Amino acid sequence: MNYDDKLIEEIKKRFTKQKNTLYWVRIVYQKYSKQLNVFFEYAKIGMATHSEQIGRYNESEKDRMPELAKHIKKETNVNVELGDF
Repeated sequence: MNYDDKLIEEIKKRFTKQKNTLYWVRIVYQKYSKQLNVFFEYAKIGMATHSEQIGRYNESEKDRMPELAKHIKKETNVNVELGDF
């Protein structure tokens, strides 16, 4: 099992499909630390967003993040946002 598969398992574990709750994954490039962070985020409608870091990648993998986003969407049916690319 590679790191991508472990990340997908973490997403599946957190994606509980509760009523009136929105779920998504955000992949963000932090230019100062030169890392890619993966966050699982959810919010009940009308409430604050909860964000939890579930993964971290090196800058060298930045070019493959759109591919990873498609793979996450396919496997988990959770929307993925790419930020600060």
